[in-house]
Amino acid sequence: MLDGLLALWAGLAPVAGTLPIVAADGSGALAPISAPALAMLSKLTAAAMLTAIGGVGPDSPNFTGMPTAPTAALGTNTGQIATMAALQAMRADLTGGAPALLDTLKELSDAIGADPNFAATITTALGNRLRVDAAQALTSAQKALAIANLALATVAVSGAYADLSGKPTLGTAAALNVGTTANSVVQLDGNAKLPAIDGSQLLNVSGYVSYLAAQALSDAQRLQALANAGVQPEAGRFVYSSATACKFMPRNGDLVRVNGSVYRLPSGGVTFPNTGVNIDGTGTGNLAPSTLYYAYLMNVGGVLTPSFSTTGHATSATAGNSGTEIKTGDDTRTLVGMVYTDASGQFYTNLVASWFNRRTRVLSGPLLSSIASPSGYFQEIAPATGPSAPGARCYFLVWSDEPVVQGSTMLNYSTSATTNMGCQMGYAAGGNAAAAVGPSTVQYTNTANNQCVSAVAALVCTEGLFYGTVLGGNNAGSATVSGQVTVSGIRG
Repeated sequence: MLDGLLALWAGLAPVAGTLPIVAADGSGALAPISAPALAMLSKLTAAAMLTAIGGVGPDSPNFTGMPTAPTAALGTNTGQIATMAALQAMRADLTGGAPALLDTLKELSDAIGADPNFAATITTALGNRLRVDAAQALTSAQKALAIANLALATVAVSGAYADLSGKPTLGTAAALNVGTTANSVVQLDGNAKLPAIDGSQLLNVSGYVSYLAAQALSDAQRLQALANAGVQPEAGRFVYSSATACKFMPRNGDLVRVNGSVYRLPSGGVTFPNTGVNIDGTGTGNLAPSTLYYAYLMNVGGVLTPSFSTTGHATSATAGNSGTEIKTGDDTRTLVGMVYTDASGQFYTNLVASWFNRRTRVLSGPLLSSIASPSGYFQEIAPATGPSAPGARCYFLVWSDEPVVQGSTMLNYSTSATTNMGCQMGYAAGGNAAAAVGPSTVQYTNTANNQCVSAVAALVCTEGLFYGTVLGGNNAGSATVSGQVTVSGIRG
């Protein structure tokens, strides 16, 4: 459009007092300007016209209403008009989110007491405070005032015993002296140990056991004291109770050591049944027939529990359990006895031996009556197959530390002819054949009558099941024999 207007006016010759216009026919033309119109176009006349119509002059505008302008960006440093929005942004940047009570210069001035030297004032005040993070070179007057302000006792400064209030009563002034004499304070030596002193009056010390006076100790304290002292309890006795049960009963006390700890036996003892019992540390089972077992006591959850094993025993060398007779290699089981079962896996009354508190017993075999005497002097009278069919034998259990027992017998021979009658002790382990032991006796009779023949011998055994028997017979005619074998000095 501008290019078209310029083209229309390009051929017009300028004429003073005219303006280029577009004529009605679309051509360019010059139109004269009237004098009033020309005057209004001047700067001064234009200003007068603006004033006349209530406008604002360009040199010093006086705006009314709510004129707007572009908001300058924060930090602008030009002659651009600052709007209210720009001012608010500047104020917010200046206060930086300060609370309402400290977001004006007046409020800040009030907060520091209108002190133009606030920093110096605070530094001086802090210099007059006691520090806890660094050493201070305080004067004597400053120290005294600090002590007074803290209300410290005199002893806190002097460190003197004389300044201590509520002093303990130590007797005389000599009590302040270190030594081991009367009214002196005992001092630890260079090894932090007490010097040699008389401790006979040290009573009621927590955790001590007295040998001077009776104490009301609990069971747990007694047991712990015995364990700490390494006392080897030997209370209890393992005894026959019935064909299906043995018991470990209190005897000469009720304490027993198991795996280094001392336990108290229940008043009714611990029952060792022949069925449903721990065997060789595996579950529960039944004892086998005609078998030698050792009876052991173990601790299961604080309860003394029976256990049988065919494994032998040994003396523990383990610290805390040293000297206790245990299952070989197993400190958790303490030996209390030994048994030999019958053909049904049950207990014999005489084949039960106790490890603790052993009794000295005298056992006898079956009473022989009118048994045909074997031919020959020294053969076993009434041979046997085992404890359930002992014949002339007397079966017994023996410990290896008390292996010697005494065997004796007296046989009565009844004969109708002249004959010689023999008698000698024999013994063996378990089911082994009897071996002769001790002196033999041969009694001669020359008429038909009854004749007594005896034999006595020491039976030296190893540990386990043994028997004593009688070896006898006659060399001529026929005879019957009666008698009995006795074994004495058995310990168990």
